[in-house]
Amino acid sequence: MRGVNQIVGRSVGGLLVSVLTAPVTIAFDAISYACAAVAIGRIRGARATTAVRSASGVWSAAAAGVRHVLGNRLLRPMTMEGALTNFATTLTLTILPVLFVRELGMTEWALGLFLAIGGCGALVGAIGARWLGERFGLGRMLWITGAVASFAGCFVPMLGSGSLLWPAAVAWALITAKTGIGNVLAVSLRQAATPDHLMGRMNATFRFLLTGALAVASVLAGALGELVGVRAVLWVSAGAFAVSWLVVFLSPLRFLRELPAEHGNQL
Repeated sequence: MRGVNQIVGRSVGGLLVSVLTAPVTIAFDAISYACAAVAIGRIRGARATTAVRSASGVWSAAAAGVRHVLGNRLLRPMTMEGALTNFATTLTLTILPVLFVRELGMTEWALGLFLAIGGCGALVGAIGARWLGERFGLGRMLWITGAVASFAGCFVPMLGSGSLLWPAAVAWALITAKTGIGNVLAVSLRQAATPDHLMGRMNATFRFLLTGALAVASVLAGALGELVGVRAVLWVSAGAFAVSWLVVFLSPLRFLRELPAEHGNQL
């Protein structure tokens, strides 16, 4: 579903910006969030009654999640790889509008189409992830797809108008396909390697670290774009992709063929 949203949302968004201008498109976006809030508010279900944790209990629970993630030989490299991938992807996504519209003079519709091609890659990757993991091994697919994304990342900074647009678009689709595959396999592995009582804490730790990488990359993209130029940001992104797959390749994940049967075996 996320891949479908990336295809439809970004392509339609580019079209709306071209036809209705950016402020009107943002207004439509705000309305869509309001509709989502109303839809969620209409959901009815039983509410579980839970005891309110003290402040010390919250911090203790958070620390337990961090210890589990960073102390696990499979989850630790996944955290580093995921943070680097999010960092690299956000650098590219933040700076692409500037490159397309301001430097290359291309339309917002072209930008939306480029990003929609990436959505296609994410959708195809997510659909094929399970089969690829079973066929070639879970750990092997994580580092192979990372290596492919690393190679593809070198073509995105060379993006230009005309014939140079399509190699970059294919490269971006390969990068997002890697993300789609990685999301399915990595989340499955995270759950299999975590006891039930630590599941929420593990997810919170991953969310904090991976989302934190998005925030850092967004700020850094703007700063680097202003100081050293748009293309330099894309090359930094390519460098982060190049490092991310090595984190998996040099870890025990490289030899993992299937999901662990028992949580304790991976510690």
